Amino acid sequence: MLLFDADCPLCRRSVRWLIRRDPAARLCFADLGSAEGQAVRVALGGGRVAPDSLIFVPDWSRRLQGPWHLRADGALHAFALLPGTRWATAALRCLPLPCLNVGYRLVAAARRRRGTAGKNVPFSAAEQARILS
Repeated sequence: MLLFDADCPLCRRSVRWLIRRDPAARLCFADLGSAEGQAVRVALGGGRVAPDSLIFVPDWSRRLQGPWHLRADGALHAFALLPGTRWATAALRCLPLPCLNVGYRLVAAARRRRGTAGKNVPFSAAEQARILS
């Protein structure tokens, strides 16, 4: 399960891109702001400020226990589930995770400047069916 910010146009475009490239439907999605997303954020936050960025949960049945993969690490875990991405994932994994997260944070800092997500990047009915409400 990939938890994403549904208010972010870039995040919504990324989810649409992932859905189109995942014909086997190995990935599922949920909004970070949904009840399930909030429960995972609380469990992950452990009393601290919970992350407001991408969270990949490899085992949804254990979503409140973890493991959880955040930011660039989560994106790589999700990307690795797509067909034909093994070489690209392996190449990106050669880079240190802190460096990948710097890149992730730079993109994330500008992500909300692209307009209103729901209006500018609507999900089709088929895409919406892949997103846990």
